[in-house]
Amino acid sequence: MIKFFRNIRKNLLNEGKTGKYFKYAIGEIVLVVIGILIALQINNWNESRKLENSKQKLMLALKNELVNNKNTLETYLQNINLTNSKFNKVLRYSVGDYTIPIDSLKYYLSEMLYDRTLSIFSSVQEEAISSGKFELLSDNLKQSLSLLKDYTNSRSSILENGYNRFYFGTDNQIEKVTTSLYMSPEVPDELKIHPIIPTHPEFLLTDTELSTLVKNPETYLTLNKIYLTFISDEVWVKYGLLDVTNKTIELINKELNEK
Repeated sequence: MIKFFRNIRKNLLNEGKTGKYFKYAIGEIVLVVIGILIALQINNWNESRKLENSKQKLMLALKNELVNNKNTLETYLQNINLTNSKFNKVLRYSVGDYTIPIDSLKYYLSEMLYDRTLSIFSSVQEEAISSGKFELLSDNLKQSLSLLKDYTNSRSSILENGYNRFYFGTDNQIEKVTTSLYMSPEVPDELKIHPIIPTHPEFLLTDTELSTLVKNPETYLTLNKIYLTFISDEVWVKYGLLDVTNKTIELINKELNEK
């Protein structure tokens, strides 16, 4: 093709058609420029398509991670709500606002601490941030994901402070009360590794002693500290983590459907 155009220019010069030669040369340059621009446009289109595909894959991966977290949060919220409702009844019994049989009191005491750890996954988001792919997302989605991360960190910090406040005292008050009130939750059979440690005889109480201890003002104050920590966690999970997780999933679905 290049040889063909070269022969045309050579013939024009040999025939003394200088004007036509320059016009032809200019036309040839224009064609070359147009060809380059078309090639650049195609390349840009290919790059845009690759970025869009990467963005789509990232949003789908984020959605999958968030849906798994949502299921975990809903299960956790359901269980902690049940234990907190039992805790609430024990505290009401402590102040004389609620009457229950001693067997029911023992049951509530043994079931009112939810000892499961809430595991929230964010590996997809963290990998996206470290690799720079996070910038592919829309501003709204980045803001929603960042807010969710802030809620997760805040919840962990508040819960840790609460645990430190009532579990790591120097006088063993919490341990004495929880042990005397049989507040240790039963370990599921599938998680048992060693035999259950029996309660020390010093902390074994009669029904009357147990009821009296629950109604003791100091016991009430101790239990209330624990209760407030678990209630705070329930609120953070329901109106913080779960709410923002649902809104982020909805935003991802909206953006995916717009494509």
